[in-house]
Amino acid sequence: MFMRNPCILLLDDDALFRRQMLAYLELWGARVLEADTLEQGVQLAARWWPDLVLGNLGLPVNGQASLLTEFRRHHVLAPFVAISSEGKMAEVAAALQAGAVDYLVKPVQDWSSVKRRLAACLLPVSQQAQRELAEFESHLAFYRRQDMAASRLLRDLGASGELQLGSWHLSCHYRTPWVLTQSVRLEQDLLLLAAEFDPLHQDTPMLMLLVAFLLHEPLRQYQRRGNRLLESPARTLEYFNQRLFETELNAGVNLLLLRLRADSNTLEVANGGMTGCDWLACCNAGPLGRGDFTASPWYQPCRFPLQLSLSGSHGGRIELTARRAPY
Repeated sequence: MFMRNPCILLLDDDALFRRQMLAYLELWGARVLEADTLEQGVQLAARWWPDLVLGNLGLPVNGQASLLTEFRRHHVLAPFVAISSEGKMAEVAAALQAGAVDYLVKPVQDWSSVKRRLAACLLPVSQQAQRELAEFESHLAFYRRQDMAASRLLRDLGASGELQLGSWHLSCHYRTPWVLTQSVRLEQDLLLLAAEFDPLHQDTPMLMLLVAFLLHEPLRQYQRRGNRLLESPARTLEYFNQRLFETELNAGVNLLLLRLRADSNTLEVANGGMTGCDWLACCNAGPLGRGDFTASPWYQPCRFPLQLSLSGSHGGRIELTARRAPY
């Protein structure tokens, strides 16, 4: 049973799964609202203010926006758990970056695990940090044991190509499999991550997966108007270093953070080991994963479209272009 009798909105057009999910949620003590369209879900959320929303990412929405983005336009406060199908982890990763607190994969194989995860999502904010640390350590142990699992997930997360984030258009291209790029919106600004890993290190797939998800918790806090860590690339880089250092994997990671400011032709930069132009050398704190790491912020004038050719110490190369639409 859940600690209290929460109100949960179940937003899914798969009638069979919805009936199954409904039965378990009511068994665990929840009051359940059902919807099979976005419009119906928004109406129910506005009327009943659910404690948690479970939403199928495959539900049809208008235009190119995701279900989570469309739902957030109308109902911001409720924590959102993404529901997806097997083989669509890139879709899940995008939802987590957009603010989803967790995800479920259909078909469900372990309902006791679903119960524990939903109960954790319903915890007061003051109790969530301890739960998230335990979850982080559990995922770390799993992906270190299961190298193939990490590699499969990275294949979905790490593909290069074109991306539209609000008014920003981002192009990232690379040919080597041991580099990674991530991007998140900070209101009108854009935060870019570019990282390169040691292809010969035995834990590289797990390290890449760890870095890919490290932005998730600071982003969720930022979107809830809590911790503003992401507003400072230097502080965020030090946060990344501390989490990598705590893994005790003894593997250096070259990682660069760029904040592209929409209100000026300026980059705010924090660099941990990447090269490519003279000003990157001026703020290079060296690879991440060390106990004595200190990042230095750097402000670089630029013009858009911004074009960068980035390199690490292991032969990886990233070609990056960022454009923004005029106001």
